[in-house]
Amino acid sequence: MTKTASTQGLANALKEQKPTQTGVDPYKRAQGFLKAMMPAIKEALPKSSALQPERLTRLCMTTLRTNPKLLECSLESLLGALLQSAQLGLDPSLGNCYFVPYKGQVSFQIGYKGLIDLACRSGQVQTIVAGEVRQGDDFHYEFGRNETLKHIPVAHSERGEVEYYYAYAMMKNGGFAFQVMHLSEIEKIRDEHSISYKYDKNNSIWGKHFQSMAYKTVIKKLVKYLPLAAETEVALQTDESVRKDITAEIFRIEDEDEPDNVIEIIDRKEEKHDA
Repeated sequence: MTKTASTQGLANALKEQKPTQTGVDPYKRAQGFLKAMMPAIKEALPKSSALQPERLTRLCMTTLRTNPKLLECSLESLLGALLQSAQLGLDPSLGNCYFVPYKGQVSFQIGYKGLIDLACRSGQVQTIVAGEVRQGDDFHYEFGRNETLKHIPVAHSERGEVEYYYAYAMMKNGGFAFQVMHLSEIEKIRDEHSISYKYDKNNSIWGKHFQSMAYKTVIKKLVKYLPLAAETEVALQTDESVRKDITAEIFRIEDEDEPDNVIEIIDRKEEKHDA
């Protein structure tokens, strides 16, 4: 993965920040913090980053307006999530990643669009597609030496409940890989690993956007078997993580697939996604 120019400059800038007076509007406080940190952010970003400090800061402020609970989190963890977004080249405004409030810290979350983007960076994966199978569809798959995946949806009015989710990848060398998960497998992962769903089912991200989370789950399973770039392998380890000290290693949130209060996840229809 491309290294940052200097995170020590950010650490020094953080130490120089004066405590904010009480009673200051949280949004203005965050705005002033990011503005003061702009030179250090610019120094810390990789030269190859497609997200420049100014644009990244604007996106962050928009995110704060959309999800005010982020203002209750530490500014250090917000800065950490901001840097992870830039260093991975994942644009939060496109749904590639999300900044999620979790116990007073900002958790960095890779969306399934981001998973597809990262997987395609190896230069060997051409596209990844995810889909759902409903009762009545013509669906057949086989693993082994003659692997095959076939899905022909019936007319919309004749389709029943969802039974399976799948994701497949087309390689640039003509290769093909796929994974299929039954609805019960998806639900088991949700039930065992999502804290937000355990304590607030209806308002959790799983409760509001089940299809999107199901797509992410099956894509996560698929990318484990794809030829990924080394930096992508490292990037996937930052999913569902909090970075409180920007000069130290990140740590993961255990037992949490995607905490609540994600701003938005747009449902993906079956289509091709180029690198």
